[in-house]
Amino acid sequence: MKLVVPVEDEPTAVVPQATKERPAPVRRSAPVNRPKPGELICGECGEGNVPSRKFCRRCGHTLAEAEVSRLPWWRRLRLRRRPRVLAAGSRPKRPSDGNGRRALQSTARRIKATLGAAVLVFGLLAGFYPPLRTLVSQQVGHVKQKVAGVAENALTPIRPVSVQGPRTTAADHPPKAAFDTFKNTSWTAPWEENKAPTLAVQLDHPVALRKVIVTNGDARNFAAYIRPAVLKFTYSNEKSDVVQLTDTAGPQQVALRNAVGVSSLKVSVVNVYPAEGAKLLALSEIELFGIG
Repeated sequence: MKLVVPVEDEPTAVVPQATKERPAPVRRSAPVNRPKPGELICGECGEGNVPSRKFCRRCGHTLAEAEVSRLPWWRRLRLRRRPRVLAAGSRPKRPSDGNGRRALQSTARRIKATLGAAVLVFGLLAGFYPPLRTLVSQQVGHVKQKVAGVAENALTPIRPVSVQGPRTTAADHPPKAAFDTFKNTSWTAPWEENKAPTLAVQLDHPVALRKVIVTNGDARNFAAYIRPAVLKFTYSNEKSDVVQLTDTAGPQQVALRNAVGVSSLKVSVVNVYPAEGAKLLALSEIELFGIG
């Protein structure tokens, strides 16, 4: 049996044709009408269309994803500052009217903006002009000194109503001697490293303590006693201050930062300056100053 292979039809002859020129791309001209604020800008030709249209009035392109025309930021800012034109026969509203509060708020914002710009300009000038920076630093220093002086003068001595603490056999060195305002008396107590001597101080009413003046040791025989090196002030407001002292006989002034609303406190000797052969520590005076 013979295998028959189908023969494909031969293509028909084609008469040569003239070459057709490709049409030139259509270039759309600039939009006829400049888009106004709020109109839809056609993405195909850039024509402005009213928001109610669905298709461009010029090229018929869909406006489903058209961008809304907006004013430049500088023109919007100018419009905000443009004074409002009142209708004939109307009067400007007083601060007590409905818009009075908004007018005051607008004025306050303008004042803040003006002050902020002035501070910025002054800061830039001070940064790039050294003589002006030096002058500003000097004036700020003078103001701080005046404020500190006023605050210092406003402080008053705070006297305790009772002082309790460990006693010694020496009757002339009781705990209250540390607060009796006399520099020639002192409080003495046995020093044990694991048991810090503590004074319990009761005040008449709650106060804000700002500073303390400590006179260390015993004025009559400074080297014969152990002297406190670190004092811890623990307050009734559950806060505390740690004070570092120098080993000198003169008064030492230290600021207190956490003694606000204090009605009682404890003064504990945390560390000491040793004295050869001595077993007692001595503290001449503690003077409290504050407001209240």
